[in-house]
Amino acid sequence: MANQQLLFDSASPQTAMLAGTFYIILILAGTVAAVSLIRRNLGSPLDWPGRIQWLQARPWTWREGLGVFAIIGMLVLLSTAMATLFTRSREPIAILLQSLLMDLTGLAAIAGVIFMRRWTWPSAFGLTVPPLSSLKLGILFYVILMPFMLVSSLVYQGILYAHGYPPSMQDIALFIAGNKSLWMRVSLIFLAMIVAPLFEECLFRGILLPLLVRRLGLGTGIFLTSFVFASIHAHLPSLIPLTVVAAGFSLAYLYTRSLWVPIVMHGLFNGVNLALLLVIK
Repeated sequence: MANQQLLFDSASPQTAMLAGTFYIILILAGTVAAVSLIRRNLGSPLDWPGRIQWLQARPWTWREGLGVFAIIGMLVLLSTAMATLFTRSREPIAILLQSLLMDLTGLAAIAGVIFMRRWTWPSAFGLTVPPLSSLKLGILFYVILMPFMLVSSLVYQGILYAHGYPPSMQDIALFIAGNKSLWMRVSLIFLAMIVAPLFEECLFRGILLPLLVRRLGLGTGIFLTSFVFASIHAHLPSLIPLTVVAAGFSLAYLYTRSLWVPIVMHGLFNGVNLALLLVIK
């Protein structure tokens, strides 16, 4: 079946080599950047207890957090019901409308809580790093994260393959890579690069992570937040790689104390993967 084939199966040797070269450069650059960052922090250690305290001081309580997640749960049920209006719930238009309903209404619910509590966005999530600096830091941490993601993905995919589970792509990736209309591709790319990162980072890093760290500690909080984030994508071949990626988002948030940084990382992660899909296909 088409969705059970490796992306490179349908790529020409030239495009496959191009993608492979890109990832090799990314791994090398990320490794160098990671080593440099580690050496820098060894010479001038960060105030990690202060950063953990800052994270725990986010104003979100379980009351607001559970309220937001309850709204998200209702949205999931509503979007699932909407899918029945289409002859095939896996059609691109159904995926697009479900995702837009989820993300935009979820963002509206989060904004409503912030408004009712009379918080500010910087106090709710930590948005104090200027946009240009956030963009630079987001690119840097994205590059640092990629070697860890690629290695974990190769190991995990190898384990799955050894147990008879072939690699596969997520539905949205198949839709974008397939022969779809231009406006549908643009809409799905906008959703993946802009809307989804904004909503998911506010929800997971901005709300859930401080709540879990406050209750369970830093390590357990990061792991559970990351695992839940990976699990909602409902794609077994991506479970462990996405858990690693999400943990990187959480650490970058804690390191920089700005939610803009993981938002940029998230958008870059989705955007680069989709760009490679379009080039290879």
